[in-house]
Amino acid sequence: MATSTIGAKRKRLTPEEEKKRQEQDEMVTAAFALSHFMFLRDRIQDGKKKKIIKDDTEETLDLLLRWTSDPPKNLPEATTAVLGRCSKPIRKQLTKSDVKGDQNRLMLSKVQVDKNFLPLLEESDTLLGKEGTRVSVYGPDGKAHEMMFKMWNEKTPVLMSGWNTFVKVYKLSMYCDFLTVFMFRHKVTREICVAIDSTRHPVARQLSERISKIVFKGEDKD
Repeated sequence: MATSTIGAKRKRLTPEEEKKRQEQDEMVTAAFALSHFMFLRDRIQDGKKKKIIKDDTEETLDLLLRWTSDPPKNLPEATTAVLGRCSKPIRKQLTKSDVKGDQNRLMLSKVQVDKNFLPLLEESDTLLGKEGTRVSVYGPDGKAHEMMFKMWNEKTPVLMSGWNTFVKVYKLSMYCDFLTVFMFRHKVTREICVAIDSTRHPVARQLSERISKIVFKGEDKD
């Protein structure tokens, strides 16, 4: 019959044995901590890799096609409260020049502006030209920012004179931030306004020409 050890007194260790056991415990603890740290490190690195997608992958294409096919996100109440007749939206990926401080302008495609925005204008509206016109630009949070909408180099529509502030307020970055831009008439004043919604996608660089043509349906891009 086996002898039960429950309740039996533990053998008292000598100082040398106690020290050796303590050292073994510390080694086990250190090994576990190192293993856990390496696990977390690998997990973080894997997460970072997943956040960066090359612009020519099928994953990127699928992601952006779903973005362009989805309707814009729910607009803030401050924007919908003044929203009158709207244009068709223009979508674009922010480029390096769009966020450079010394440029202070958002470039838009003339083809898309002519096609989507101009039908909203009336004979009484100030025509888009070198002088431009002042517009209220409503950001993703519904706050209005005053800017100038004009032609730059006679062939490129731009939003400027306030664009740098817009970039800083909404922490916009090149490549990963994609904008949905549309023009509308203010419900009360009937003035021409612009609304901009921003969506962040895990894209590491400017889209290749192949991806751009598919995503933006072949429309002219800057």
